[in-house]
Amino acid sequence: MFTMIALCASALLLTAQDASKFNGTWKGDGGQVRKLNFKDGIIFMEETQPNGRIILRQYPTQGQEITMTEGVWKDSKATGKMEGNKLVVETSMPTGTQWHDEWTMAADGKTYSALRQNVTPGNKGKGSSSPETFTKID
Repeated sequence: MFTMIALCASALLLTAQDASKFNGTWKGDGGQVRKLNFKDGIIFMEETQPNGRIILRQYPTQGQEITMTEGVWKDSKATGKMEGNKLVVETSMPTGTQWHDEWTMAADGKTYSALRQNVTPGNKGKGSSSPETFTKID
C-alpha cells in the first residue's frame, strides 16, 4: 500500500515538472505571440511582437547553464529549472543586465503567467513588471 502511494506521488511530481507542457503557440496580454518548443531540456522561444519584431530566446529547465547564440540575447547566459509547475530562470546579458523570469503553468495547461524582473544590482526593482498571462492558441 505504501509503495503504491509513493509511486502515485512520484508520478504527480514528474507530471507537475513537465516543461513540455509549454509546447505550443501562446498569445500574450500585450498582443505578442510566442511559439515555444521544448527540446533537450530547453524551451526555445520565438516571440513575434505586435510591431512584427521577432525575439528569439532560450529557457533552460533542468538546472543547466546555457549561452544564447542569436538576436538581442546573443551571448547571454541563462540558468533555469522547473520547480513544480513553475519555470524559474536567471539570465545575465553581456551588458551586465540581469533578469529573473518566472513562468507559472495553470493547472488546466491552457494559460501561464510570465513574470520578468530586472534584478541588476543597483537597479533592483526598476523595470520590474507584473505577471503577464499567455493563453494557448494551438
